[in-house]
Amino acid sequence: MALTIGLRKHIARWQRDGVIDEIVAERLRRDLENHRSGFGLGGILAVLGAVLLGAAIISLVAANWEAMPRLLRVGLIISVLWLGYVGGAWRQSLGDGRFGQALYLLAAITFGAGIALIGQMYHLSGDASDAALLWIAGTMVAALFLRSPVLVSASTVITGFYLFVSLDGSASEAVNYLWMVPVLLFICGGLVWYTKGRAARHLIALLLITYVIVVRIDLDDAAILWLAALAGGALFVLDGVRPGLLERLTGWAEALGAYGFFMLLVALLFFQFDIATGSITDDSIPNQVLIGFAILGFSIAGLILSGHRNLAVRWVAYSVFSIEVLYLAFETIGTMIGTASFFLSAGVIVLLLAAFVIRMERRLQRRNPKRQVTA
Repeated sequence: MALTIGLRKHIARWQRDGVIDEIVAERLRRDLENHRSGFGLGGILAVLGAVLLGAAIISLVAANWEAMPRLLRVGLIISVLWLGYVGGAWRQSLGDGRFGQALYLLAAITFGAGIALIGQMYHLSGDASDAALLWIAGTMVAALFLRSPVLVSASTVITGFYLFVSLDGSASEAVNYLWMVPVLLFICGGLVWYTKGRAARHLIALLLITYVIVVRIDLDDAAILWLAALAGGALFVLDGVRPGLLERLTGWAEALGAYGFFMLLVALLFFQFDIATGSITDDSIPNQVLIGFAILGFSIAGLILSGHRNLAVRWVAYSVFSIEVLYLAFETIGTMIGTASFFLSAGVIVLLLAAFVIRMERRLQRRNPKRQVTA
């Protein structure tokens, strides 16, 4: 919503300054209205309200669980589930998608709480990872039958919960997460295509990157970083060289290119960290600097290859480039000079970074002037 308001202000300013005429301005406003997201502030507040209401129900039931008869406990959980799913479907049929999705989310939260509370009541065997898998399965089935984007997002978030509870040493067969998480994310991807849930795509991408980092730390094996770097680099290069092909194949070319670029740089940063801590080789400044120059090179390559049209790649490249320059300065210059001299050097470096970003922005905007209007 804030982005829409900002774009409308820019359109009004362009029309006032004579950059565009009234006809073009009206077309831009109409296109903005036709393609604006239907899940604005009202939808966000509805979902937040559903989450808070779900938390309140869980707290109330948990606090009075022992005082309730068993039949009342089960009946209460089933009633909330019925209210959420049936009520959400009813609101959805009336065209009220926001509150319909919020009720779906309330039911999904209640389902997870019900699994835990009923398992405790009947002393069912199992651990948190088993309960999370059951929760995911139920939420995915509901998302399939109700064609609900918010339930796909909820399934992805619960998959993240399953990933972290599986790391607990007390969890049985904790290593199952190595293959289970990719399978669950693949199913979530299919549900994204089926429900057209755009927000869940970003959650899947972020969780996949998190999965790579968790596996790297948990197993202490750099092989997955190499695989992730190759896959991320391939997506980034494909988006940079053949964006039309990737768009036809996925319908999500720019975001995939940006996430691939981010994964590539994250892998390189991990390699640098391993060198710094002595996990790969002896702690030596030259090796760290070598990896650092590789990171800087890939950052500049990202700007040149697709930064002129992919805003996410630009910001990732700027951020990693700046952090890496400061890190290299701290590791090299900072160890050889005093505190005051270091701050002086750091200030000069930051100003040079600012000049670099400003000059690069001007050059990228000259390569793609249309991005100035649409960004």
